[in-house]
Amino acid sequence: MTIWFCVKTTDPADEVGNVVCAFNVFEDAHPKGKYSWILEKGVGDEEEYWQIRSKYEDLGELTDVALVYRAGDTVILGEVNDNLVPNFLIPLLKKYRFDNLKWIVSAPKR
Repeated sequence: MTIWFCVKTTDPADEVGNVVCAFNVFEDAHPKGKYSWILEKGVGDEEEYWQIRSKYEDLGELTDVALVYRAGDTVILGEVNDNLVPNFLIPLLKKYRFDNLKWIVSAPKR
């Protein structure tokens, strides 16, 4: 399943993305080093957007986690794998509260 989180806020999209990234830093002993999520500005001709990407400290590879962009008075965190819901839900609920947070669940096409 794919999830889209919708946060009603005046905060810029990158600030909302950074709230999620700050929550997802793990410094436990791991053979590949510290694991964290980072926010990178998207490249392209479209509207401004950001990408949340995961990385291990000792590896150069980055993995896409979500897209972050503004739509009207809402910041969207989209294309989130349902396995990662707690990594988004906990920091977003803490900062923006339940009344300002909605989510949409989409089942894959069959």
